Amino acid sequence: MSRLSPQFVGLLLAVLVIGVAVVASGEDSTRAGALAASPSVVASVPPTAGADKPPAAEPLRTQAPVHRKPRSQPSPPKAPSRSKEKFQPNMPPAKGGGIVYLTFDDGPSQYTPAVLNILRATHSTATFFELGFRQAEHPAEAAQVRATGNNIGNHTYSHPDLTTLTAGEIRSEVARGPRSGCLRPPFGATDPRVRRILAQEGLREVLWTTDTKDWSRPGSKKIVKAATAPTVGAGSILLLHDGGGDRSQTVAALPQIIATLQHRGYVVRRIPGC
Repeated sequence: MSRLSPQFVGLLLAVLVIGVAVVASGEDSTRAGALAASPSVVASVPPTAGADKPPAAEPLRTQAPVHRKPRSQPSPPKAPSRSKEKFQPNMPPAKGGGIVYLTFDDGPSQYTPAVLNILRATHSTATFFELGFRQAEHPAEAAQVRATGNNIGNHTYSHPDLTTLTAGEIRSEVARGPRSGCLRPPFGATDPRVRRILAQEGLREVLWTTDTKDWSRPGSKKIVKAATAPTVGAGSILLLHDGGGDRSQTVAALPQIIATLQHRGYVVRRIPGC
């Protein structure tokens, strides 16, 4: 083989160096593309913390709940305590019952305070048909009647039979009797003339439906029996007496009379308008 010239050898070396550089460059490009397309390489990248969990749903924005006190259910009614119940002279009628009107004639007297105490203790009221001359004798008792929530009716001044008097005498008896809107004629004695005169004086005549006959002092048991008879009911007007004699039997009978009527569902009240 002939010897190569130095120029040729140099040119050959230069071509070899350039060829090696080109091959190396192509391999690097192929490797880089493989890295970008390989799933295993992508999966090996550590995920962002929490990225594998779905985002938490935001809570619904609602109006703040209003806390209302639950409406309490009414408790079953309890039996009233008589010792604590406040005295009310105008209490309504008992449910399913009605009113029985209690009246006392011929007072006031020394027995009137005892009657008033019983009425107060039993939460009851009454109408006292008083005499003018008795009021003059017992002014304190007369004042106490109204002060305790009861009322007063006119029973004339001296308790005469009005049907036997002249018109002038009737007017005099009425005028000197207690001031009231009601009048009960003594003995229950009345007629059209008497009623006409009373109406002219602006008075309403009030009689009774049940005469207990306590004025005859038959004993407290008989007084109770008469005042609580089966005929006594709503709207009845009972006739009793707190004056005109010994009324101790009436006082003794009164608590049982009221208790019996209340047990039947009635309330005992004064006559309105007197």
